[in-house]
This record gives sequence, C-alpha cells and structure tokens, in this order.
Amino acid sequence: MMTRIFLFEEQQLFNEALQFFINSQPNYSVVGSHSDEGSLLECLYGVNADIILFGISMMSPNSHFLIEQIKNEFKNLKIIVLNDGLDIKEIRRLYKSGVHGFLEKKSHNGELLNSIDSVVSGKIYLDVKIRERFFSEYFDNSPCKNSVKMVQGLLTIREKDVMRLICEGYNSKEIAEELFISINTVETHRKKIIQKFNVKNSIGIVRFAMQNNMI
Repeated sequence: MMTRIFLFEEQQLFNEALQFFINSQPNYSVVGSHSDEGSLLECLYGVNADIILFGISMMSPNSHFLIEQIKNEFKNLKIIVLNDGLDIKEIRRLYKSGVHGFLEKKSHNGELLNSIDSVVSGKIYLDVKIRERFFSEYFDNSPCKNSVKMVQGLLTIREKDVMRLICEGYNSKEIAEELFISINTVETHRKKIIQKFNVKNSIGIVRFAMQNNMI
C-alpha cells in the first residue's frame, strides 16, 4: 500500500534531497511539497496525504499555531516534525498539540522510513537521540522532576522497563525478546500499567507518561 507524504521544508536543498530519497523507495510517494508557512494550509487542501513531514529550523508561536490548524482541518493527517533543536519541553507541547513523530534532520534514512511506518501504524515515534534525552531525564534523580516523583512510585522496576519499551514503539513480542520474558508476562505488566495509570490502552500509557514527564 502506498504511503502518501507531503513535505514542508524551509530549506530547498534539504527538501529536494528528501523528495529524491522518498520517491526512490517502494511504497512511498511524495504527493506535494511547500516551503512557506503562510500558504501551507491552502496547499494541503489540494492533496490527499497520509503524513506531513514538517521540517522547520526554529519553532515559533506561528509554527505551533500552524500545527494546531493542520490538526483541526485535517483530522486524519499524521504529523512528523523534523528539527534538530527541540528541547524536551517543546516536544511535550507539540505532542499535546497532536504531533505523532519527532525526528532530527541529521537522522539516517532508515530512521526516516521507520518513523513514517510507525506513525502510519498509529504509534508515536521519537528518534534515537530524542529517546535518549527523554529516558536519561526520566532515570536521572535530579530534584527538578517533581511530576515524575509523584507517579514513579506507582510502577515496579520491571513495569518501568515495559513502559519504556511501549513508549519506544515496541510490540509485545519485541518487548519479550528485549527483556527475556514471556509474551504473557509482558501482557500482564501492560495490563497492570494500564490499571495503575487509569488509561484504556498502550496509546494511553504513552500519553500518560509524556504528560507526567516520565519520558
């Protein structure tokens, strides 16, 4: 099945390189591209895209407002933000605005495709370097993470491991292999996390973890 991708990128050379790479891959197609925030919405009305790769050098209030407009106007359109300078606080803000994936522009091509596949399948995607920043902050005992301290006591050590891998997009089989436990054990931990967080599913786990600064 073909994944239809729209590119928004301020830098023309990077835009062209992205188009060339994506169009050279089977099952991926660039259906449009644009470089001006002011007329982006108008361009999106003219295409039928599954994902927009939102590349921008520096996020501004206008950029955040534009992303919120995109989510309001195009309910089924997934958004992946490409940016090398996002801090953890800004990533959380964008996630709450409806962004589905976060990728650094210097990420390798394989990770770009992984991010697209993950987001299309309904997962939240954080690239390797961003995940490292999230989880190093979570497992750091610095006193600035009051919201983490409020909820981290809910989980056992193994449940924290399972939660971390769920947030990274692992499925039950992959979690079992990573932690050397059975799939049934993974599912038991998942159910306990869902109960403790008072959510309905794995997406709820990710949302709860991000909202409470646990990742």
